[in-house]
This record gives sequence, C-alpha cells and structure tokens, in this order.
Amino acid sequence: MKNKKLFWIPRILAIAYILFLSLFSFDTDFGIGFLIHLLPSMIFTGCLILAWFKPKVGGILFSIAGLGTIIVFNTYRDLFVLFMISVIPIIIGIAFALLKRKK
Repeated sequence: MKNKKLFWIPRILAIAYILFLSLFSFDTDFGIGFLIHLLPSMIFTGCLILAWFKPKVGGILFSIAGLGTIIVFNTYRDLFVLFMISVIPIIIGIAFALLKRKK
C-alpha cells in the first residue's frame, strides 16, 4: 500500500503543476499567444510522459526544467514566485528520481 502511494504522489503533483501552469495561458487571446503561453505546460507534459515510464530519466528532466524556469522566468527575484514556479518541479523531479521502477 505504501509503495502504491509513493508511485502516485509525484504523478498527481506533476499533473496539478501542469494544470496550474496552463492557467497562465488564459490571460491572452486564443491564437498564437495562447500557444506560446502553453509552451511551458507542453514541456512539463513531455517530461511527465517520459517520467511515467522511465522515472529516473524523467525525474532528471523535470529537475532540469525546474532549474530552467529560474533562468527563463527570473523567478529568483521573488521568493514566493521562486517556490511556486521553480522549486515545485524540482521537488517533483527528485521524487521521480528516487522512485524504484515498478516491475
């Protein structure tokens, strides 16, 4: 039972994080701006799909993408924004990387 919970926790957190990021795309008109604002969600969705089947590789990519958000979005300027946008995917990536592959 405990192993099953550990299996689902990073996946549910990743889905919630991707949905949270997707909310930011709704502040533009539907069109090219909408798609550009969805790029981070698409990148993290790709990381989630990879992490679903190869947790260690996907976890490393999730962590790298989280570190990338610090540079791209300048989240280091505000501690709250740093945690909400950059630290959460790093934590998710670490959780995926620490999971043992289900046999």
